Amino acid sequence: MSDQTPIALDAPLPQTIAERADRFASQNGLALPPDARWVLGLSDFAAQVARSERDWFVEGLASAAFNRPPEAAALKAALNGLATATDMAALKRALRRLRNRWQFGIVWRHLLRLASFEQTVGALSELADALIEAALGVLERWEAERHGEPLGAYSNEPQRLAVLALGKLGGRELNLSSDVDLVFTFAEDGQTATGLSNHRFFTRVGQRLIEALHSVTEDGFTFRVDMRLRPYGGSGALVMDCAAMTGYFETQGRDWERYAFVKARPCAGDLAAGAAFLDAIQPFVYRRYLDFGAIDEMRAMKARRMDDRRRADDLKLGAGGIRDAEFCVQVQQLVRGGQQPELRQPGFLAALAALEDAGVFDSDAARGLGAAYRFLRDSEHSIQAEADRQSQRLPASDLSRLRLARSLGFDGYEAYSVSLAAHRSQVETVFERLLMVDAPSPDRDLWASRSVPLALARAGFGDGVQAAALLDELAKARDRASVGEAGRRRLNELMPRLLQALALAKDPLQGLTRLIPLLRAVLRRSTYLALLRDHPEAAERLVRVACRSLWLAERIRQRPGLLSLLIDRPSVKLAPDRQALSEALGQQLAEVREEEALLDELRAFKERHVFQVAAAEALGGLALMHVSDYLTHLAEAVLEHSLKLAWDQCEIRHGAPESLSGRPFVVVGYGKLGGIELGPGSDLDIVFVHDLPLAQLQFAHRLVRKLLHYLTAPTYLGPLYEVDMRLRPSGSAGTLMTSLDAFAEYQRSRAWVWEHQALVRARAVAGDAELQRRFEQTRIDLLCQPRSAEALRAEVNQMRRRIAAHQRGQGLKRSRGAAAHPGGEGLKQGRGSIVDIEFMVQYIVLAHAHEEPALAHHSDNVRILEAAKETGILEGEDADSLTRAYLVLRERHHREVLDLEGDGGDAELAVHRRAILDLWHRLLDQPPA
Repeated sequence: MSDQTPIALDAPLPQTIAERADRFASQNGLALPPDARWVLGLSDFAAQVARSERDWFVEGLASAAFNRPPEAAALKAALNGLATATDMAALKRALRRLRNRWQFGIVWRHLLRLASFEQTVGALSELADALIEAALGVLERWEAERHGEPLGAYSNEPQRLAVLALGKLGGRELNLSSDVDLVFTFAEDGQTATGLSNHRFFTRVGQRLIEALHSVTEDGFTFRVDMRLRPYGGSGALVMDCAAMTGYFETQGRDWERYAFVKARPCAGDLAAGAAFLDAIQPFVYRRYLDFGAIDEMRAMKARRMDDRRRADDLKLGAGGIRDAEFCVQVQQLVRGGQQPELRQPGFLAALAALEDAGVFDSDAARGLGAAYRFLRDSEHSIQAEADRQSQRLPASDLSRLRLARSLGFDGYEAYSVSLAAHRSQVETVFERLLMVDAPSPDRDLWASRSVPLALARAGFGDGVQAAALLDELAKARDRASVGEAGRRRLNELMPRLLQALALAKDPLQGLTRLIPLLRAVLRRSTYLALLRDHPEAAERLVRVACRSLWLAERIRQRPGLLSLLIDRPSVKLAPDRQALSEALGQQLAEVREEEALLDELRAFKERHVFQVAAAEALGGLALMHVSDYLTHLAEAVLEHSLKLAWDQCEIRHGAPESLSGRPFVVVGYGKLGGIELGPGSDLDIVFVHDLPLAQLQFAHRLVRKLLHYLTAPTYLGPLYEVDMRLRPSGSAGTLMTSLDAFAEYQRSRAWVWEHQALVRARAVAGDAELQRRFEQTRIDLLCQPRSAEALRAEVNQMRRRIAAHQRGQGLKRSRGAAAHPGGEGLKQGRGSIVDIEFMVQYIVLAHAHEEPALAHHSDNVRILEAAKETGILEGEDADSLTRAYLVLRERHHREVLDLEGDGGDAELAVHRRAILDLWHRLLDQPPA
């Protein structure tokens, strides 16, 4: 236990324990100090070792050596002695003697409570690693002396066996008398100088390693070795090369093997090859999506082991025991580890802490589970310390019970049992909570009544006829041969609750119409059905989101992995700063190496955040301005990392540009990106500006092509963003990038007025910080040039008429929400619309910034209007009226994009439109076209 105090040795020993210690002292002619009497009275194993190693034991008592872990140098010297063994008998004898001596010290410190649980299992695991490595080195040397050194067929490099530890040793939580679960592999096939294949060479080494560790001699055993976790179990090859083993897990790996390899790590031999193999099978162990099918497997395991769980005397297998505690943690690792690499911890306590940090377990549950696990494992150690026997059974004899209780600081077995029951109850509560699925009451099961329109009509699904037809189609899709049994079962378990939630919606039939395509899409990927079934709150949020937004319902249908984001309520109250998003994205990308996988990770990151923001807005948790800030910061972080990745790749393939300090290249955002007004589905208006010497332009062109590829390549998640570059100098006829000097010269001498209007909403969003600063100053200088107000007014009016004419010529369809507004104009470009406000803001900046430079310091309309009010360019009432109108129109348009219900009605819009038209007339001398 991590908070235990050492045993009080001044109290008298219970008689039965004292008798055993005194008998040992009498038989061996020793006067035992209190700590030795305590340990030898509690542990027959310790007494046996002390008896067989009497001189060593007496020396250790005199120096108090057993009270502290041995020095690393002492262990190293002892291990070096193993190398002198000349035959298997000598090796076995040396291994067992060393193991018993070191284990004696570990038992000593555990029984005196001088070591915490973590220190005990850590020492045992380090000892096992060291002994396996030492024995392996001797055996490989012996085999190489007979057959020659094994060489790789491709690398021609010497090969070693890679020993993987699983189970308790894999988690560095080995117990006192545990099996060691091992798997053998090696990097490359090939052969020795005598023609012996590497496979045969390492099979011989593996067989002899098992013999050296496992067999029982007069000195006992070193470790019991269990090889059943290898591919194909006991019937499989003892050793497989890494490629063959990877192929096995990719094509034939089973769910229980995923559980086993959560705790896998290389422990001896070729550690690099072992680590590379484990990296290669991470996609098998940890699914990239949230894998709630793992909970089904947990239920199945529980069902298969019900007889074990009824054994109250078994600390490991009984209900609320060690295995239940480990399942609670491992299943959550498997569910979430694919998307949260920080959860991939082989040790129980490290994994539990990571799950608590991630919010999977609350602090009370994590603290209770951790305390229970330590108590159960400490109890296990005390049971095994008695006779070095592999058992987790609670003792039956009075002496063994007393030994167990006193070793853990209890006066008697009854007090120990009370504490044990409390800890087991804590584990069982968490375990059962993970498996809990509440079923709807039979009388409200609309799924069972799906063919009865009247029942559906009574629940609010219109007249019930269309709903019955939709549900009948879903049932037919469920029963197709292509849908597995798990998918059918999970759908049947989910639908009653889903239909109940729909019945509470404002328009149940509309919600059902939107959800049926999603449910049909995931029938053959039924882990998503399991997710919704096991998380009622996620199913309820899905219903609310789908009923409120067709856009969100379609996104989920196209990307079912987004369902995992509904487990916790989307509660984005304020947009995180760009730095926080950039750091989060950087952590995600750091786990990826392949270029194609990087593109997928960029898209997945963006997709998740866009969905979270839209869902938070749909569920009422995020205001429009925060939505825009969040999505703009997200785009900036994505652009920053995309630019860095593109530059890195160009340097790798073509070499770094010479004579450069830094990376003088920036991405300039225009339109919604520049104006900090991005919404879900917005494209990016961008321009590339550089300050590279002429000799490096070829590198720059390659960089631009690579960056555009990253942004627009159509992967299975679609393009990262739609990109529009027509606002660059000379538009589509211009080069894809321009130097800062050329950009400034173009804007001063050749740009049209509409290009200066666009510049009002421009800002540098990614790239070199110094070049960004210089661009911003150039932009301000350009906007602050004196202009003829009369000529500017004429140009702005003319451009507005062109937009109106273009709309009429193209016969643009009005949005569904705008069709009912007075005059039928769209919210974006009709009379008294968003574009009119934008044009007025741009006119104010271009006409007055030479007198009031503060107007040019911002690129978003709201802050420019604030500056116009503060400088007196606009009357306070006019600026406030225009700001309110702008926000209302943007809010309404934004909700139309997401198909969300709007607040306010046509009368409110009409008031704002009149205010816009009135100010246009006063500011620009004539009404807009």
